[in-house]
Amino acid sequence: MSHTASRNKRIALIFLLPAVLILFVTTIYPMVYALWLSFRNYDLSKPFIPRIFVGLTNYIEILSSQAFFHALLTTFKLMAMTLSVQLVLGVGIALLVTQKLPGMALVRTLLLIPMMISPVIVGLVWLFLYFPELGYLNYFIGLVGLGPIPWITSTRWALTAIAIADIWQWTPFIMMGTAAALQSLSPEPYEAARIDGNSRWDVFRYVTLPQLKPVLISLLFLRAIDAFKIYDIIYVLTKGGPGDATEVMSLYIYRQSFTFWRMGVGAAASFVSLIIITVLITFFFKSMQRSQATQAR
Repeated sequence: MSHTASRNKRIALIFLLPAVLILFVTTIYPMVYALWLSFRNYDLSKPFIPRIFVGLTNYIEILSSQAFFHALLTTFKLMAMTLSVQLVLGVGIALLVTQKLPGMALVRTLLLIPMMISPVIVGLVWLFLYFPELGYLNYFIGLVGLGPIPWITSTRWALTAIAIADIWQWTPFIMMGTAAALQSLSPEPYEAARIDGNSRWDVFRYVTLPQLKPVLISLLFLRAIDAFKIYDIIYVLTKGGPGDATEVMSLYIYRQSFTFWRMGVGAAASFVSLIIITVLITFFFKSMQRSQATQAR
């Protein structure tokens, strides 16, 4: 029996080894190397110069940089704009598409299409829509007598333009998760609410929403992490401009690493971002625990 168990263990290790090697090569080693690099002065334009150990200098420079905090603030602004609208639209659309109406299955499928498109393609599509004179958005705005809006060339509108594109692409993600949760809810509380004569708003507020809260928190958490790493759409639409109006953390790290060739500073900024995301994860789990404790009561 022990011989068979030992043999099965060896077979399991053999099957796991390729996955472990791939994980090491693609994730663990690059992360450890980036951490090592964040404590060194490494100019990518001079790759043969020794990478001198500078301690916490890169981190101190980042945390005392106005550009870093501007990029961090811009990231959180964009997250707030996109997540709030995606939550409202996603829940509203989910409530609609879960109704037993003809053609709802086709509608749900069509609504998922934006989420399946590459972010680069989404950026190009919205770039054509945002063109100052030839774009369709300004054409339709002109039909109602309003002047053209400089969507991606104005510091006032550029971040909003990016938020609109992101909302268009990722609202289906919130909708899909919420719709799945709605279809799994128990019908008994709704029957009791109808017997008591509650309005639809009261049923949604006091019956549906509390049951959806853990799912909505999970969806917002996943979207928050993804929004914190947003890069493709912004690079295609504005490249962080005009000026630095749309420079988020990912673009700040890119500029430090591949525009100014300061790989050590870019690596340090990456790990500061990792710490921020870790804080978000901790906050998420605490929120989930509080929500579960409240429901248990």
